[in-house]
Amino acid sequence: MRWPKVIIGTKLAILLVIGVMSTLILSVFWQGSAAVINQFENRYVVMLDPGHGGYDPGAVSSQGVYEKAINLKIAQKVKEMLQPSGIEVFLTREEDLDYVPDGVKGKTTKKQIDLNHRIEMAKEEKADIFVSLHVNATKTGQNSGAETFFHYKSESGKRLAELIQQEMIKINGMNRRVAKPGDFYIIKNTSMPAVIVEVGYLSSAKEQKKLQQTWYQEQLSRAIAKGISNYFDLP
Repeated sequence: MRWPKVIIGTKLAILLVIGVMSTLILSVFWQGSAAVINQFENRYVVMLDPGHGGYDPGAVSSQGVYEKAINLKIAQKVKEMLQPSGIEVFLTREEDLDYVPDGVKGKTTKKQIDLNHRIEMAKEEKADIFVSLHVNATKTGQNSGAETFFHYKSESGKRLAELIQQEMIKINGMNRRVAKPGDFYIIKNTSMPAVIVEVGYLSSAKEQKKLQQTWYQEQLSRAIAKGISNYFDLP
């Protein structure tokens, strides 16, 4: 049977449309898959550690200001600032607590149990970096300014510390220190690059007042968040 030319032309047009649609659908499917794959490939995870907590107040000023409280406030602000960039951020604590079981005695033993739990949290979340936040103090009260420490055997840790410290010293009035190597327990025992950020000194009367102010905590948090973003080459 001979098909009229009009019918043949219509069938060819329909087949052509179906072919184009199939190509588009496959293209969208594969592009979508690539996007999902790319998203997982570029997944960055940060574990922020507000130092001390619970039984351990950290440094305490003569006015009764606790380091652990400042550490937590800054960590929460850093998390909030990092989230828009797509970085997944976890905190080792969201409140005033520690990870020492009841009945454990001995200052060193309690501290090690607490730190080991925080290190394990970072491993479980497959964190790319570990950033422990602290406030310093000295007996003389003469020191001030931020300091960032990395483990001396970690090149990635050194880069992270340098990038954070570079942002910290941009804060008006901040001492222009450089990142320093250290052998602290928390940065020595993580499986990922880790740093300790000492945001200032509670023992400095002038700096203590600033450390309690929201505007100054935001400046410190912004500098830390920017340093972390720079480590991942994010805007």
